[in-house]
Amino acid sequence: MNNKGQIIITDILLYLIVLTIILSLIVYATNTINQDQVSRVNNKEIQQLLEDNMETLTKTSGTPSNWEDQSINRIEIVGLKSEKNQQISYEKLVRLKNNKQLLNNYFPDSIQYSLTLYPKNNPNNEILIAGQSRLTKTQVQSKNTQVIIDYGYRIIPVNNEDTNTTCPYNHDNQWKCKSITISKTLLDGGKYYIITDANTQYIISNTYSQNITGQTDDKTCINQQLEQLLTNQNQTIYIHTKTDTNNTCIVYDANNREEYLENVIKPEVYVLNMKIAT
Repeated sequence: MNNKGQIIITDILLYLIVLTIILSLIVYATNTINQDQVSRVNNKEIQQLLEDNMETLTKTSGTPSNWEDQSINRIEIVGLKSEKNQQISYEKLVRLKNNKQLLNNYFPDSIQYSLTLYPKNNPNNEILIAGQSRLTKTQVQSKNTQVIIDYGYRIIPVNNEDTNTTCPYNHDNQWKCKSITISKTLLDGGKYYIITDANTQYIISNTYSQNITGQTDDKTCINQQLEQLLTNQNQTIYIHTKTDTNNTCIVYDANNREEYLENVIKPEVYVLNMKIAT
């Protein structure tokens, strides 16, 4: 073979090598772009899954709305919102925490998830509500929502402008009064408290001009005083308060949750966190 033929073969080999390199780069770039597009689509789907589940949990009461009192096979949708207000129901949180599997059907089998709750001012005090305590997959997306918990109290403010309209006492305008109907059944089934955040004088009276006086600056259970003033099965009782603050109310606790009463006047903010790992 002459020198000219060798040069042509060498040029062809170089051309094929360069062409192979170029094609390899094109294939690699195409695969990279496709994988990146798939990743973006997956991330968008996971983010939407997070948004939808947190919206359902925090903005709806579930189906049925009293699912926390139902058997598991009757629960269609888990929602944590209280039926009375926009807060999160304590009863629903506890029911979900005790039955963590209730959210499993909301996620594909290939996905790991966790739902936790912690005080905003104390992130280390985290409680697992549902899902897994430890996510082993590395691709994790997370969403936080601030919530306030409804502990199921019946709360009766005594700072309304109309509180004195039915009061039999001739108070000056420093007193705020509220009438409530008390029964023996209610007293046996729960506790009444006066809750306040300042020094407060109070008078508890019945329709027979009998009264009991006292003073508090925090929380005071008044069941004993109410029992003394209760002369009928059902009776109107007047509670009169004199204080420098408007943050005073009567609270009826039928669930023995005295430890959370401070949240009535100063609700603690919690963070509900959902993580999804793929």
